[in-house]
Amino acid sequence: MRLESVFETVHADAVLRSLEPELETPVTERSRMEMRADGSGLHLVINADDIISMRSSLNTWLRLVQVACEVASLQEELAD
Repeated sequence: MRLESVFETVHADAVLRSLEPELETPVTERSRMEMRADGSGLHLVINADDIISMRSSLNTWLRLVQVACEVASLQEELAD
């Protein structure tokens, strides 16, 4: 099973750079994750063997992306 999501954020490149180390370690052995930034879009692709590993991977990556976006926004605010 495969899930593709695109998140629109001006911080797509920063989020990708901050999460790249996490891409090296899979959430489960039954799922694989790909991520790329394209302008203001952050593209996530999760391939999973079953619904349980899909849910686990999706929950983890949604939290990681949310936190990375919040940190990038906070950093931008502090820089101004």
